[in-house]
Amino acid sequence: MLRRSPTLLLTVALTACAGEEPPVIDVACDGGPCATPPDADLTDAPVTPSFDVPRSSASPTDLVAITLDPVDPTLDVTPGTPSTQAFRVTGRQRDGRSRDVTLYRRFTLDNTALGALHPDTGVFTSAGIGGVGRVRVALVDGSTLTAETTLTVRARATALAGVSEAERASLDMMRSTGAAAEVPALDYPLARAVLPQNVYPPLVQWTPRHMARPADVYRVRLSRPHVVIESYVRANTTGFTHSWRPSPEAWRALAQSDLTAPITLTVAVLSNGTLRESEARVFRTVDAVIAGSVYYWSPSASRLRRIDVDLARRVDFLPSPGDRCIGCHSVSRDGRRLAGFLEGTGEALALYDLTRDLTGTPAAVEARLPAPVRRCTSFNADGTRLVSGDCGANPSSMAFSILNGATGAAVAAMGSPGNGFDPEWSPDGQLIAYTNRSDALTLTPALGGDRFGAARVIHTPAMADATMRVDWHPTWTPDSRWMALQRGENRRTAMGRGSLWMIAREGGALVRLNNANNGATGEDSFRPQFSPFNSGGYFWLLFTTARPYGNAPAGVRMQKQIWVTAINNRPTTGGDPSEVPYYLDGQETATALSPYWTPAPCRPNGNGCGTGADCCSGECEPDSAGRSVCVTPRAMCVARGGRCGGDSDCCTGLACTNALCDLPPPQ
Repeated sequence: MLRRSPTLLLTVALTACAGEEPPVIDVACDGGPCATPPDADLTDAPVTPSFDVPRSSASPTDLVAITLDPVDPTLDVTPGTPSTQAFRVTGRQRDGRSRDVTLYRRFTLDNTALGALHPDTGVFTSAGIGGVGRVRVALVDGSTLTAETTLTVRARATALAGVSEAERASLDMMRSTGAAAEVPALDYPLARAVLPQNVYPPLVQWTPRHMARPADVYRVRLSRPHVVIESYVRANTTGFTHSWRPSPEAWRALAQSDLTAPITLTVAVLSNGTLRESEARVFRTVDAVIAGSVYYWSPSASRLRRIDVDLARRVDFLPSPGDRCIGCHSVSRDGRRLAGFLEGTGEALALYDLTRDLTGTPAAVEARLPAPVRRCTSFNADGTRLVSGDCGANPSSMAFSILNGATGAAVAAMGSPGNGFDPEWSPDGQLIAYTNRSDALTLTPALGGDRFGAARVIHTPAMADATMRVDWHPTWTPDSRWMALQRGENRRTAMGRGSLWMIAREGGALVRLNNANNGATGEDSFRPQFSPFNSGGYFWLLFTTARPYGNAPAGVRMQKQIWVTAINNRPTTGGDPSEVPYYLDGQETATALSPYWTPAPCRPNGNGCGTGADCCSGECEPDSAGRSVCVTPRAMCVARGGRCGGDSDCCTGLACTNALCDLPPPQ
């Protein structure tokens, strides 16, 4: 529904000729001396536009002011349903008449997230996102006439399941009068959690605390200043589990609107004539876009699984890896190569090309290296080298090995890359971080040309503290300036107590990630792994925890699961840079371990391809030599959050980072 405010005349005077004081009204300067038109009105009284005056044959330069109509409109939209608002420009001539201005005009909108404003026609088409923007029109005939107004877009989405519209309206008119101890308990999302704006719609979950009845009606409401999405559902609806997942269209409207304001969640229940409503819980989405895939180990299946993050889709991409079990693994930073350790009939390290179809029996392998090559690995910055060492649970007496990242062939190194457990190569390729044989955090410089410098311990755990005696599994921020690690009792995931900490590349004091750890005393957070994304002012860190996810019927209990926490990308010394985490949708309800987050396994521009599906850009065409290669899309540029094969694919102001168009991260 469109609401129009009282008419407001927006007047802009023409600039006075050079060398004269600006007059109250326009003056005529048609190639001669500046002079006041003889028919000019010298009073300050406003001129009210008259839309019934016949259009004059005067040229655009006969105009002294323009106005926009409607003034400060509010457009109510439903996500997923096209909605438009037309703006009309009226000009006031020197003779006092008003007329439509259909030529020589250009419309702009400062908040393009709201939708598209046609630059010529002035028709705004909503994207379903709520918020406020400034509409501006300017004449492009050489004059300086402009006018502005405010456009407000409000979005609302309502879903009904077993509830009539009349019942919904009746419930909304009631006040909560139930006892505080009987209001629904909110289980997920967590209070103060931070999520990226393009995250898959979360499953809202709660637990009833009143005497539940089959005829109970629940209202779940998520709101921001310009968006409300809600669901009304009867408890006896098939499959009801005291949970609700918003539709992708409704969630997008909420997640991408009013990004500086929190999201407020409430759950109310109408039971036996009494309304009970939960306390409000706030969490937020931020102006970050992340995508790609998470590869993790499924102990119940004895193999690896992949989650395509944007769709929360679990993929059995490697059903027959070449032996009965594949567990310990790593993925190159471009998402194209995987190293995994095979067990069953023997032990071997296998290398796979993730841009190939790996669903064959057995899967195509690029290389297979028998023991004694160790199982815990990490690729260097460009995937050409692989450091191989012991895992925390599988110690030996051997130092790290360097392998060719494509063939697995041993590489003769000058100096030792290190000796210990779980090596992690920094994204800039300059350092290898690991846990040494004394369980201390250690760095080895990578000097280029397969040369390595002297190892340096940057933190030694206090052996007197039994709960913090191991610094394990360091992982690098995308800018290589910081590391996160697990501190605890063991070099294992969820064996004993563990918590997440951070430390600067240069060393110094460790910082405990209390928000990620479920508080200052939480000790159920393990094996951190940074994603490659630096977006929205945050790094995004994966970790494993057995803490409850959601409620009993819809969530997961007593299983090790993967969560994600946002880490401030400009951490300050001593302060906790972490945020309250969110659950990674798409994983199985059984234990999920050892996650690696990478860009989509696609080929950048200039690489050979078979079809467009091979390419990050989505376009595969012959080059001048007739060879099919990935190329920049011929159509429009790629918007923020879209896949890309190079910077040239992205719209102005964006860069292609990790196969995703995004705002360039701070330097």
